[in-house]
Amino acid sequence: MQIKQLFLPATLILGLAVPASAEHHGNKHIKMAVGSPERLESDTTRDERRKPAEILKFAGIKPGMHVADVLGGTGYYTDIMSRIVGDEGSVTNFVNLFVQNRFPKAFGPGGVIEKRQATAQWTKNVSMVFDKMENFKTDEPLDAAIMVLFYHDTLWQEVDRPAMTKAFIDALKPGGTFTIVDHAAEDGSGGRDVSTLHRVDSQLVIDEMTAAGFELIDESDLLRNPEDTRDFNVFRDVATKRDNTDRFVLKFQKPA
Repeated sequence: MQIKQLFLPATLILGLAVPASAEHHGNKHIKMAVGSPERLESDTTRDERRKPAEILKFAGIKPGMHVADVLGGTGYYTDIMSRIVGDEGSVTNFVNLFVQNRFPKAFGPGGVIEKRQATAQWTKNVSMVFDKMENFKTDEPLDAAIMVLFYHDTLWQEVDRPAMTKAFIDALKPGGTFTIVDHAAEDGSGGRDVSTLHRVDSQLVIDEMTAAGFELIDESDLLRNPEDTRDFNVFRDVATKRDNTDRFVLKFQKPA
């Protein structure tokens, strides 16, 4: 399904020309953030297949925004977004208690998060929140949020998803956006493969988010892989498979 952009580019509004510097302001900051020499090597080695610059441009992340990395794990996207939004913005990395308890080394002493928190960048604008998904909230109303490769986990973890998606939309400002990336399952399979293959049918995500009041405003083929047969566990042969699956990218918006 191809969803067309539902709003006009800024350069066309009222026929006014927008200076190139303003139009590409956010893109410049994204490129600088992704290209930062301070990023961890364990992150940058995944960039080619994850395409973070393109994904965050699609998600509309810009300087000064208040954003959330929902189920952001050890902070791959949190780190990049913290560099984009800068000192005037903020990033919340929201990790549910299930993940925190299952991977204590990552979030405990000496773990990746502790290493990131010791950097000057994270001390400026990043907050870690550990709670149930149904309790998702942030200190500031959000301009945007992303959720990358984790929506399927909320199914097999038996999260109350209507409560979760309501919390998502409540946390956003009117007009705020929520971008979801996940491993694609077979069309029409719903949540059948969430625990066995760690994949989910994109239509299930669309149905649940729109039921909460979101509007689907765009989708991207950035991470599509037609060669993926969608019949294997994404953690099989992690080195070549995990970041090379067929992944859908959906952008939702809270009505203004």
